[in-house]
Amino acid sequence: MTFGPNHYVPVLKVKQGEKAALAAIAPGLRSRFTPLMEIVEIGEKKGQKKTLQEHLDTSFKGLATSVQPYRRCFLDAMELAPLGAQAAEAVFRRATAEGITFSPVTGISRANDVQAALAHRTYGLAIRLTRAEFDNGRLRPRLERFMKQHGLVAPDVDLILDLGELDNMVMEGVCALTEGFLGEVPEPTHWRTMTLSGCAFPKSMGEVPRLGAMHSGRLEWTAWRDSLHSNRRHLLRLPTFSDCAIQHSSGVEGFDPRTMRPSAAVRYALGDHWLLIKGVSTKTRPAKDQFPELADRLVYGDLNAYFAGEQHCHGCAQIKRAADGGPSLGSAGKWRFLGTVHHLTRAVEALAALPWP
Repeated sequence: MTFGPNHYVPVLKVKQGEKAALAAIAPGLRSRFTPLMEIVEIGEKKGQKKTLQEHLDTSFKGLATSVQPYRRCFLDAMELAPLGAQAAEAVFRRATAEGITFSPVTGISRANDVQAALAHRTYGLAIRLTRAEFDNGRLRPRLERFMKQHGLVAPDVDLILDLGELDNMVMEGVCALTEGFLGEVPEPTHWRTMTLSGCAFPKSMGEVPRLGAMHSGRLEWTAWRDSLHSNRRHLLRLPTFSDCAIQHSSGVEGFDPRTMRPSAAVRYALGDHWLLIKGVSTKTRPAKDQFPELADRLVYGDLNAYFAGEQHCHGCAQIKRAADGGPSLGSAGKWRFLGTVHHLTRAVEALAALPWP
């Protein structure tokens, strides 16, 4: 269950659209990436906080089916840390009971999921190092102490270096951060896998003009490609590429649909950028009326040059159907699903197009 630098590790929230996207990926591409699935924090149901059991019922609905075609997935319960150790144990126990092939994720500064992760490492264990831990200094000795304390050895551990939010950084800063982070990894060739993750997707669509469109740079991708992959022969180990697809790493769990109305929007991955297309508030016009118009702009209108074609992936095929007057797919969740399918497909294709070894 190991993989190399020509693999892909998308970080996805365990939500309906993301689960559906994994199931919709072309079968020939599924062996080329390993999803890292994050159980999101508990939201509300009819104004009341859900119980942990209710939340897990929602999170695990369809999850086993969506990840079954993949050799394994990473499963991270860090957003449930405020609920204590019982939450992580419940997540990993539920995943085991449902027959999911997963490697639990923990970290050297975590308190509430370490023991649960150690107890459920049938398919290995992942340690996710954070930018905050790097910024605090002495990351290498802290990692080595954690490994020794828990009787772990590098060949049995998947190491994930998480650069965090990059949407307000420039290329030079990301490259410097990456170089410093990688320099803190002891014996980089010894780990079962080593992944470098970052998130450059905008935290808010607020910068996109109403009824407009704009490009946003895929900085985590271009930095990995141009700084690491292009210099791969000079590295002890080229880390596997990872991003957060078309969702900011902080998620949207703070969004309250009772008081907030998003604008209809399409998030569409290009080569080095995302194309962000925005309508108006769904309070002004229903999403079901707006999304076919946004699809028409992408497929036939002024943004047609960016459309990958209906044969590219399931997401693109459905976008063209909407533009042609088919099902409107009139909700933000459904369009997040389409955009995620397209992004995952685009990322795997871009990796395959690079020169290897």
